Amino acid sequence: MPGLGAALLAALPAGAAEMEMPVPVTIVYPGQSIAERGLTTSAFIVKDDKIELFALNETMLEGMVAKRTLLPGNAIRLTDIALPDLVKAGAQVTLIYREESLVITGIGTALGSGATGDVVKVRNIDSGIVVSGVVASDGTIRIEG
Repeated sequence: MPGLGAALLAALPAGAAEMEMPVPVTIVYPGQSIAERGLTTSAFIVKDDKIELFALNETMLEGMVAKRTLLPGNAIRLTDIALPDLVKAGAQVTLIYREESLVITGIGTALGSGATGDVVKVRNIDSGIVVSGVVASDGTIRIEG
């Protein structure tokens, strides 16, 4: 059928493009690794002003977990994915306070879960004081002064 491709392209709404995007091959439940559950690609027609709302390639999903249930064949919104929690509520964590050459460390109990860069509250085991800190990539909690 000559001209069918041109007819389909002409049928696209103005300001939209057909794009291949990664989609789950099976149901991905909250907290599960998206890439480990399996991905394939599907074609979608996306408005130009909505492109930044979606995961456009598998690289964007590496190391990410689902924040809500993802269904097979559906495009993945960036708001539906997150880094996995590095610190779990109730776990013992190392607290680190740094100021110039001074370094103070301690042990605390995480009062909330968080991924790298998240702010979590931690109860210092020795003093019982609750402090807030940022989850570092090694799982320690950086206390800001």
